[in-house]
Amino acid sequence: MIKQNNNESWMSVWREALVATSLGWEIAIPIFGGVLSGYFLDRWLNTGYVFTIGLLFFGIMVSFFNLYRFAQRVISQEQARTTQEEEGQEENS
Repeated sequence: MIKQNNNESWMSVWREALVATSLGWEIAIPIFGGVLSGYFLDRWLNTGYVFTIGLLFFGIMVSFFNLYRFAQRVISQEQARTTQEEEGQEENS
């Protein structure tokens, strides 16, 4: 019984770590990709830093959108979990 609870807690820790890593990539990739793309466009078109700055801001906006979507997913999962727990408590009563 104790071993089962210990395995479940480790699974929970790894699941949360995976979610945090995924969120980090969802934020970092658009920003880095925007800066890198803008840099190469600026070098190719000889435009200074116009595309680098523009695509940096675009990457930041995409990252915030990804963060918003992630927060919405977490909120809906938490609401579903609390609803399920409440239904389970009503059945036990």
